[in-house]
Amino acid sequence: MPGTVTISIELELGWGVAKYGKLDKLSDGRMAETQYLSRLLERCDDHDVPITFDVVGHLFHENCAGHHGGPHPDDWWDIDPGTSVDEDPAFYAPDLVEDIRSRRTTHEICTHTYSHIECDAVDPTVVEWEVDRSRRVHERNGVPAATSIVPPRHGTPPSETLAEGGIRVKRSPHYRAPGERRPSSDVRKLYEILLERHPTVSPREMDGIIETYSPEYTTLAVPYLQTGQYSPHPVYRPIPHTFRQRLHAWNLRRGVDAAVQGGDVHYWCHLYDLANEQQWPQIDDFLGYLAKRRDRGDVEIRPMRDLPAICGQPTLNEADPAEQPGIVIE
Repeated sequence: MPGTVTISIELELGWGVAKYGKLDKLSDGRMAETQYLSRLLERCDDHDVPITFDVVGHLFHENCAGHHGGPHPDDWWDIDPGTSVDEDPAFYAPDLVEDIRSRRTTHEICTHTYSHIECDAVDPTVVEWEVDRSRRVHERNGVPAATSIVPPRHGTPPSETLAEGGIRVKRSPHYRAPGERRPSSDVRKLYEILLERHPTVSPREMDGIIETYSPEYTTLAVPYLQTGQYSPHPVYRPIPHTFRQRLHAWNLRRGVDAAVQGGDVHYWCHLYDLANEQQWPQIDDFLGYLAKRRDRGDVEIRPMRDLPAICGQPTLNEADPAEQPGIVIE
């Protein structure tokens, strides 16, 4: 029986980096992120490869007043500029959501919470609010309600809260799966990132939620090449750049080959990670290789919403979008 490849891409933009003083990881006016998303979607249409896009709910908005209430800490909305997509495109991205929706390939838009909340660091009522607000944003914009979640920064939201919000699948770090563990040292982690084959860990049900597993580190785009506008960590720089690109291409293909042998592989990265020419050529090649192996019947490509079937559960059909087309303002 062929294994499964899942690809999830975090679309968080400024919501994932502003709190850490790293807005400069994004391109000016997010022009590169917009351009490379379009290129990625074109290639997905060429090869019929569906992707799960984990979208921060606030990015659906064209503009806002800068505060959204909720049971959050008092200073939580301080990073919200309270402007519009024209003035601060790192915090508003209805055009990117619409680009994903307009394509021939049916991609999944799942939730990355409404405002990139770290689920471990807040009361469950905040997680509940975030899931509910994301659901309402989807509904108001004619997007099917999310049945999958990628918790920001690999958090562990309460399963009961997720289930009550209609979530059936979440992405977790692979070391949380039975028989897996974190690298025991920085040297071991470096070896794993550079040279070990992509982990193959089958999804499983935990507390009523299907968990799909991926490494903590990015594997679609990789940390040993430029990520966004940032150069790689100095530890990687002595390795010749062309060799690192070849290593990237090799590791992407090896993950597919592991799935061909019956494993389940989940690649991921942020949109900004792949938005440069150091990462893109290998990802472009990978999509073609993955599609070729799929067309031969060697492997299946499943977005997160379709993973319950692997665990013997029915896959819910996406709800019909709301009547109003396009993106609307909350």
